[in-house]
Amino acid sequence: MPTWICDGCGVEHADTEVRPPENSCVFTSEAVSIEERGDLPPHGTWTTLKLLAEQPHQTEYVNHGRGVHSLRRTPRFGIGHRSYLVQTAAGNMLWDAPSYLDDSIVGLVTALGGVAAIASSHPHMFGAQLSWSKAFGGVPVYVNVLDREWVPVADPVIEYWDVEMEPLPGVRLIHVGGHMRGSAVALTPDGTLLVGDSISGGLAKNWVSFQRMYPKHLPLSAAVVRRIVERLDAYDYDRLYTLGGDEIDQDAKEVVHRSADAHIRHVSGEFDHLT
Repeated sequence: MPTWICDGCGVEHADTEVRPPENSCVFTSEAVSIEERGDLPPHGTWTTLKLLAEQPHQTEYVNHGRGVHSLRRTPRFGIGHRSYLVQTAAGNMLWDAPSYLDDSIVGLVTALGGVAAIASSHPHMFGAQLSWSKAFGGVPVYVNVLDREWVPVADPVIEYWDVEMEPLPGVRLIHVGGHMRGSAVALTPDGTLLVGDSISGGLAKNWVSFQRMYPKHLPLSAAVVRRIVERLDAYDYDRLYTLGGDEIDQDAKEVVHRSADAHIRHVSGEFDHLT
């Protein structure tokens, strides 16, 4: 049976012989408000893993050093995010799994040591995580418990976690919330922070941003930004990579603090007299 992929978000849904109804992606559900389900625009038409593999495309591959590698499909599909592979002595973790599989990208990942665990920053980044798990022998897929409602397909390989967990020795998944209730970051053994959309880049160099809804540019509150930064203060990190490809290659913790301080002061009204 075909594996159906939403062409709006790139998240895989159930394998069925019959094409799913239009606009039936888990993220178009009207059961809860737009504020709760996230900020993706209306979408829900469908393609399949097989069709995606047959389309002309390439995988952009970057070795960031220190055991961190990134992968992104071109031309871009769905959200067009960058996925990361973290190498460790105990195996590799795939972070924010790609929304597609083909012989080329599976061969590339295999040559880098394969996949021993899969995790995501938030539900918009589930991608084809179950298909990736299957391709590497049914490795565990880690999902924050607050994101359980957004899992389109239940599967025994999915393991739910709460505040913090270690999918591989030295790799930490840390819940921070903000963008979505279960939003998380991953900290690699070498001190690289993979943040998904929990923290994002900015047009300014050496700057990050904190947003609730990215397409609408709705900022997080001062209290939530403060919570995220304080949560991360317990860890040492000097590099930061976002799902969009933004990179802070040194002094990342200082950049996060400086950016958060400015964000908090602005949304708290300190500079309203200048507007």
